[in-house]
Amino acid sequence: MGLSEQQMWAISATERVCSTISLIGTFVIVTTFIWSTSFRKPINRLVFYASWGNIMANVAAIIAQDGIHIGVDSALCQFQGFLIQWFMPADALWTFAMACNVYLTFFHKYNSEQLRQLEWKYVLFCYGIPFIPAFAYFFVKTQARGRIYGSAILWCWVAIPWDFLRIALFYGPVWFVISLTFAIYFRAGSVIYQKRRQLRNLGGIDPFDSDLVSSISPFATLAGIQVTREIACYIPEQRSPSSGGPRGLPSASFKPYSVTIQGGSSGDVPLGLEHSSRPTPCPLQKDGHARTGRGDLDSVSQRRSIATEASSAAWAYTKYAMLFFIALLVTWVPSTINRAYSLAHPDSVSFGLNFVYAIYLA
Repeated sequence: MGLSEQQMWAISATERVCSTISLIGTFVIVTTFIWSTSFRKPINRLVFYASWGNIMANVAAIIAQDGIHIGVDSALCQFQGFLIQWFMPADALWTFAMACNVYLTFFHKYNSEQLRQLEWKYVLFCYGIPFIPAFAYFFVKTQARGRIYGSAILWCWVAIPWDFLRIALFYGPVWFVISLTFAIYFRAGSVIYQKRRQLRNLGGIDPFDSDLVSSISPFATLAGIQVTREIACYIPEQRSPSSGGPRGLPSASFKPYSVTIQGGSSGDVPLGLEHSSRPTPCPLQKDGHARTGRGDLDSVSQRRSIATEASSAAWAYTKYAMLFFIALLVTWVPSTINRAYSLAHPDSVSFGLNFVYAIYLA
């Protein structure tokens, strides 16, 4: 059972409205990236590159059923099918590229410059791989099945006689990439959780524990956060003879320090850690009292401050990365369900599934 003209019109209108909204959002991303240097962090650079593929996919969705109405052999229909086959899987590949950045940063300590050197490889990978079958489909035609690009009900894409290619070279690879992305985020998420617990307990750890502070670097590298840590001057403590220590020497247990965590103006600013294990006395004023700078803050308060800021940075990046993955699932789950329904019921077309498919994939 097919769809009525009203149902087809409703699906086409939904495709165009949703694609137009998506185009507006994509243009905002592109414009913001071009004009705002503070937006050019490593993960945002990948979003910028992925936005161009989204623009082309939205253009294909806006064409809707016009290509079918003109004719499946028309240039418009063939062009629409080519755009869908090329750029829609690229979206999943770019999400995987973001996950690769997470993996390389967390487990191989890549910095922002090393990640930037990989970007041209990501471009070739995400746009080059899906281009191969999309371009090859132009030249395949048989008497029994006809051209590969043809009517796919909602738009011109892989025609129904070639339906097996949708699974083999579209949905199958996409879900394989989604599985890899999930595995990376799951592994990185467990590390984030462990580090966040350690950072929450930082107040009870030696403030000069550089191993723990350096664990912030994965979040800082990807989120554009700059961490500066330095030893502040100490105030010499005058001890009485009864205290067990020589007069005029500083207490060995007092280790004041200062920490600054700030957002970098660019994602290309590497993480800065300044560490010194030899605190120096504060300079004396005219009245003989020590002049203190930012290091005269209470050490416990400072440790709590760095724990809070670093933990917030870690958690913020976790949510940021997971939002991309959730968006990927929201996009592909309805379309996959619709495809599975079509395979199970080849003679039936579900208006509801196709309508939801048009909303999320457009």
